[in-house]
Amino acid sequence: MRVLRSLFFLAGVLSGCANPTVAVDSDIKRFKAEHKDQIQKIVGRHGTLGYAWSGDPKKRPVVFVHGSPGSWEGWSHFLLNPELQKDFHLIAIDRPGYGESRPGIAVPSLKAQAADVLEVLQVNQSDKPAILVGHSFGGPVIAKAAMDAPHRATGLVFVASSVDPDLETTKWFQYPAQWWPIRVLIPSALRVCNEEILPLKGELKSILPDWKSIQARSVLIQGEEDDLVPPQNQDFLVKHLEPKTILKVIRVHGLNHFVPWKRPDLIIDAIRVVDQE
Repeated sequence: MRVLRSLFFLAGVLSGCANPTVAVDSDIKRFKAEHKDQIQKIVGRHGTLGYAWSGDPKKRPVVFVHGSPGSWEGWSHFLLNPELQKDFHLIAIDRPGYGESRPGIAVPSLKAQAADVLEVLQVNQSDKPAILVGHSFGGPVIAKAAMDAPHRATGLVFVASSVDPDLETTKWFQYPAQWWPIRVLIPSALRVCNEEILPLKGELKSILPDWKSIQARSVLIQGEEDDLVPPQNQDFLVKHLEPKTILKVIRVHGLNHFVPWKRPDLIIDAIRVVDQE
């Protein structure tokens, strides 16, 4: 059984169901030491939502949405950025099933995921529409939030986002990972990862008619060497978003899936680009 558990853990990592946490460990420790009172929870309409924040709650909110799996911790570098802190209210959430947001309970619905993004905006005091930043699985989540509440999203930053249903494929180990007793041997975060990714193709198909409804200014960031989320996902965004909303398309040679940790400057610049009145 130990061998089997190791196999599925490795399979999860190789499939992209993990973030390179070693690279951000120091930022996480620093944020927890310096801003421990800004790691909080709220009880929303759909249950507990965990998040961390920095900056000025009276300024425009920037909400960071992680991939699968993950947590707010992956955005620590951005929460600690002094220039962003000065100009924005920075909020990084735990998506449903991770961290302090109903841990272990998968929520495959993009509509329900988007509702949590919108729910956390209640902690902002500015009355300004938000900038939403989504990495990987976070990409379709922020898109759905902008579809459902266009007046609450002024800018979108898509970072290596899984958005094209035709590019979603099921790997051999994903179905056995659902079988009992195998599923109980898999770490909770990887189980949730599997349970939300399996139905993602259908979820993405369900929102296909709504892409043109997005009016938020958008920046699209993609690494050409991304072997977890095919770069053609960016082509999907270029095709399905209204051309007038796309402010910048960034495709970087030699860059893989882990844009937030390898090229955070691209995301910081993108936030500035979409922050227009």
